[in-house]
Amino acid sequence: MRPSPIDLRTSVAYDVLALEAAGGYEAVLLSPVAPLGVSSVLAPGSQDRILSTIRGSEVVSDATNVLALECATRLRRTPTAHVRLCTVHQLLRMQPTGDGTGHTKHFRLLMLAEAGAGLPEDGFEVDAVVAQLRVYRRLLESAAHAHGLAWERPVAVVRYDDALPAIGPRVRTALERAFPDVEIREEPLASGYYRGLRVGYGVHDRAGELREIVDLGVFDWVAQLTSNRRHRYVASAIGLQLMPLLLSER
Repeated sequence: MRPSPIDLRTSVAYDVLALEAAGGYEAVLLSPVAPLGVSSVLAPGSQDRILSTIRGSEVVSDATNVLALECATRLRRTPTAHVRLCTVHQLLRMQPTGDGTGHTKHFRLLMLAEAGAGLPEDGFEVDAVVAQLRVYRRLLESAAHAHGLAWERPVAVVRYDDALPAIGPRVRTALERAFPDVEIREEPLASGYYRGLRVGYGVHDRAGELREIVDLGVFDWVAQLTSNRRHRYVASAIGLQLMPLLLSER
């Protein structure tokens, strides 16, 4: 219930930069609440970390799930559509935050979501990964210019497992072509939250520490919601309040 450590004017300025960077995505303004169970039923999350209400709803703790509902609704109307959505939202999670700098129970994210019919050789997923990372790269570059953020040596960490065994090398090849200055690392995926692929994107701060502030992944939620196994869903987020807290020179 305490205010954010980020000044409101600073937060609004980063909202503007974020939405400008995501110009190719339809911007949606989400409700502060979502249907009860959208996180713990649709995704493997615990209801204990979510603030539930007495009216069959919950405060949004992960807009990835809410955007999946919106994507599924649109694909039910038009199964062949390619849905591209973005939002900036203040999330609330009830679990302890730990000692990490800038981590609070309510925080602001830019979130991107893409859903549509699958393509051969994981083409939908690979294209979505590259497109979404381009947005975050534009945002980081704009913030460096407008607000004096200091960052260097970007890194992408590609994590995958046996659920999608071929996607990791395909994503790595695409990232090497799209971002020749980015160091690409590979690691095994050790999380049941994603379906086969998770990509982290980070930059080094002025002290040389890697700050992985972008999280991106593949999910099967839209396929479940539409009862169509051909439907794919790729979503990601960047911590907007972490950018000035971790990367500012001022």
